[in-house]
Amino acid sequence: MRILVVGAGGVGGFFGAKLAAAGRDVTYLVRPARAATLAADGLRIRPFRADEFVVDVKTVTAEQLAAAGPAAGSGAASIGAPAEEASGASATTAAGAGAGFDLVLLSVKAYTLDQALDDLAPAIRPNTLILPLLNGIRHIDVLRERFGAEHVIGGLCRISVQLDDDGAIRQVGPGAAMAYGEFDGSLSERMHEVDASLAGADFSTTLSTRVEHDLWEKWMMLASGGALTTLLRAPIGEIVAVPGGAHAAESILGEAFAVATAAGFAPSEGARERLTGILTEPGSLFATSMYRDLTQGRAVEAEQIVGDLARRGRASGVDVTWLELAYTGLCVYQNSLGA
Repeated sequence: MRILVVGAGGVGGFFGAKLAAAGRDVTYLVRPARAATLAADGLRIRPFRADEFVVDVKTVTAEQLAAAGPAAGSGAASIGAPAEEASGASATTAAGAGAGFDLVLLSVKAYTLDQALDDLAPAIRPNTLILPLLNGIRHIDVLRERFGAEHVIGGLCRISVQLDDDGAIRQVGPGAAMAYGEFDGSLSERMHEVDASLAGADFSTTLSTRVEHDLWEKWMMLASGGALTTLLRAPIGEIVAVPGGAHAAESILGEAFAVATAAGFAPSEGARERLTGILTEPGSLFATSMYRDLTQGRAVEAEQIVGDLARRGRASGVDVTWLELAYTGLCVYQNSLGA
């Protein structure tokens, strides 16, 4: 499969680099400045407790993708050319421009989703599949409305990465995993093709028959952990070490569980125990990416992770007092950034 990775930030950069290193046909859709950096330095990955490695990657910009168009022909910028070629005005195309892409890995932050969809739209062909790796579930409806439900499959990942100041991608915790599947739970031929393309690239893969449940379970963790750590401005160990800390964690989790149950995605007893254990573990250094973004003065996915869950809960008659309080605090923070 020809794979287009939208964005070369932490998540997309990491998984795309692993796929490229494993010999898959991977192209990154990036801004011109990022394309120039990748052409000069390659894509540098700093794995958790392992040596840095560099991957030479192919890139395309939104302008080049738009120029190629749905029926690209002579004179169009080459889609999927090596970065140094794609940046040249005279680069023309062999096979890539008219063929489009078979699979799009969409891994942008939710607050940049609208622009990303505009940028990638020319890459979508009748059989193109979009595998989103965003947080929450709100983006699923957005993608279906924009491109049609037949193009959208379920996807999620578990990895802790950050983009260093020099453009390298640093893995800050162990493990890297991706799960994907049809929303109806079927093991379709196209999902087997996706699985064959993504498996065996030095990260864990799962072809799931319950991907929507998987998405909700991850969302419960992200929303609860994000709400807790940003509301109380501390990692888990520091929170549960003070009076009321564990109660706050359990209360927020309880609200998230109730919202999921009302939506028809009740967490299993095992999932409840696992998530509760993570957010109440004494001495834990665990902190969410939302907490890290907040403490570093970056924009956060307040609406997509916490706000959307609180809103769904309120609409279902669920008490979401803690989630709404955390969301309000995140909105105040976002306003302070001018976001």
